[in-house]
Amino acid sequence: MILGSLIYPAIGDICKDPKIDANSYTTVDGMVISDVACISEFSVDCNANKDFILIADKQGRQLPAVKSLDNRKYQISWTEDTENFYGGEHGVKVYDEETYAAVKKAYRNDEDVGNIPSAFFISLYHRGIYYGPWVSTEFVATAISVLLFYIAYSAKADLVS
Repeated sequence: MILGSLIYPAIGDICKDPKIDANSYTTVDGMVISDVACISEFSVDCNANKDFILIADKQGRQLPAVKSLDNRKYQISWTEDTENFYGGEHGVKVYDEETYAAVKKAYRNDEDVGNIPSAFFISLYHRGIYYGPWVSTEFVATAISVLLFYIAYSAKADLVS
């Protein structure tokens, strides 16, 4: 009983009511990329003075949260296919080490992971993918050149006749 009361506080130190400050970035240039890179950097302010191992889950993909040199900043990054990644709000659920073990077990047993509470949710906004202008600049330059040639040729024909 005494041993159990000493071990529980050591492993049961959970971040209660975390305060999250997140900044996100996504690539948008569809002319040169085939996948959209998503990066979310966040800091966790917690009432417990402990470094947490955090793991994000993006539709069954495990995304480890990498801790920066500053003890309270983490970064999660992943890629998405440009054809399936729409503009708007996206996000990932972030779990601590213990709850992510339950998530892995639920995936392994084909159970619903919606019942497992995450530590917090990080949202990011994607503007959409830019595939370039609707009309290329080469086409516009050629069209203007042809128009100027027509105007000049017509003016010359009027002067000659």
